[in-house]
Amino acid sequence: MHHKSILAILISGALLIGCGSSDDDTNTGITQPDSGTPTTPPVSEYNHQVIGLAVYQGALSGATVCADLNQNLACDNDEPFTITDVDGNYQIDWKSEVETPDYYLVANWEAATATQAIQARSLALNIKNPTKRSAPKAIVSNAGKGTLIASPQYNGAINNLTHIKLSRVIEMKNQSLPDSEIDQLSTELDALLAILYQLDAASLYSVSADASAKTSFTRLEYAIAYLQQVIATQIPNLIAAEKILAATYLELWQKISASGLSAEEFFSTDIYTLAANILFSDAAIALGFTELPIDSRILSQNDWDIVLGNIINEKGFTNTLSLTMSADMNAFSIQNADNTKTLSWVAVQPNQALAFEASLDEGNEIITECWNKTDKRWYTEDNGPIIEPTITGNTYNTVYSGTYVPITIDIDKVTNANTSDYWQSVLNMAPEILKLDTLTWPDTLYRLTVTQSADVMCRVVDDYETYELSSFVTEETLSTTIMAEILFKFYFPDNIRIDEENQTIALLDSDGSIEQRFQMTKSSSPSDQLLIEVAEIVEGSAQQYVYPDYFVLDDQQLIKVELNKAMQASTANNVSVTFDNNAGFTQTLYQHLYDQVNPLIFGQ
Repeated sequence: MHHKSILAILISGALLIGCGSSDDDTNTGITQPDSGTPTTPPVSEYNHQVIGLAVYQGALSGATVCADLNQNLACDNDEPFTITDVDGNYQIDWKSEVETPDYYLVANWEAATATQAIQARSLALNIKNPTKRSAPKAIVSNAGKGTLIASPQYNGAINNLTHIKLSRVIEMKNQSLPDSEIDQLSTELDALLAILYQLDAASLYSVSADASAKTSFTRLEYAIAYLQQVIATQIPNLIAAEKILAATYLELWQKISASGLSAEEFFSTDIYTLAANILFSDAAIALGFTELPIDSRILSQNDWDIVLGNIINEKGFTNTLSLTMSADMNAFSIQNADNTKTLSWVAVQPNQALAFEASLDEGNEIITECWNKTDKRWYTEDNGPIIEPTITGNTYNTVYSGTYVPITIDIDKVTNANTSDYWQSVLNMAPEILKLDTLTWPDTLYRLTVTQSADVMCRVVDDYETYELSSFVTEETLSTTIMAEILFKFYFPDNIRIDEENQTIALLDSDGSIEQRFQMTKSSSPSDQLLIEVAEIVEGSAQQYVYPDYFVLDDQQLIKVELNKAMQASTANNVSVTFDNNAGFTQTLYQHLYDQVNPLIFGQ
């Protein structure tokens, strides 16, 4: 065997020499292999498979799911893909030369309607330190194109939680954060999402179709997407939206529930987005994410300094114009810049108008006391309970002096007033005689809505009117005739007509025609005594601006009181706006209005 092996080698070598020889028989050297041409091993292919579930407000049926191999968050033509079944299940199989490829999962679908798009309202945001962050894209675009992304580490799960997580991680990497910080933020985000969605942290991203369709789930989706768009260009913290929502969770859901709207409708309505942004802004400031409100509609400290400086004043609201505009009555009132005079004008249709200019005399201060229903006694401003006012969002909270009756003043900030749709609509409604549209208004106006939650009864200290009654007069026997005799002695009994059934009193002039008519009404006072209201009867909506006389029955006396009724003073036809008088606009406005109504000023 040994000799045969040697022989075989020699024969093989001779054959190689013979095959490589030339015509020169003297060349007996051995040719070596070319060491510069390496041998290429056969190419290996690896099989890859992803099996998962795609859900978004229910199962995603018929969605295109791909392995995004180049990680551009899109499904390119050369990337493996599949179509989800009716339950949102999918399976992708492909081969590659890479054993463990890096890729994302992307799901694309046609949404039922374009209204599913989550967009933040267009706000003129008050940004102190703008960030380089841009607002994220909506999951469903206005064109109705839906896109969800996911990391493959969650066993093929594709849902809005995987979308949030991967979006944040990509942004962290784009900001070149160190791996340790990315890991920390990712862990925090996992914990926050588990709390917000009330899911088990161990299976957080495995969301079922049924769970994704629940109201509690979808409203969080809208809230996070909306808030993220609002704060993205203002707050650099990448998980600020989830932290802010965690801090405002219960209050926000109460507001959504109270609105009676869906989450999508809620976050698409200006009045509700302002309420939500006030919650978010307070939390963002408290968490140290920002120093300024996140929405320019929210009052800053400078705004509050202006507003409170105008409305907390012994002589009434300063630098403030109050307008009443209705079909049969128009009016305004304003104080001059020195708070020494007030100008008022009232026009009752048709063609009946009167203006007044009155001095605000400091020497004739009238001290009043008000009934405190809880303590069952009268209090002046000085000896009553002290309730410190508070500010919540755009609302100033206080109580009526001497009582516990809440008063709130809601402030709507109107920016760019001269081009504002709202303020232009007010100017269009204003009476032509006032020519308010010819003025250049301050850039920022603050509309005031005053709400008093209950009636408050007051009287002048030690100087209120009293009327003695006969001993037989009771709550039941106090008649319209008795009130007429007390209040209208000059007319009683010959020049007066009394209707006991309808509780009306008519005063007659010398020829017997009706000069004035009054309505008497009985009710219960804040002190739970009989309250008598006597109000002149006028035509149309002007009736609501009549100031009645009020009396309470106290033993055998009628005591004249003031009744400040529960109210919401600013409605569509009643507008009060205050403003910064730094440029002297109050005096300009006062003089302008004086010039327009001067011929009507009483006593001139």
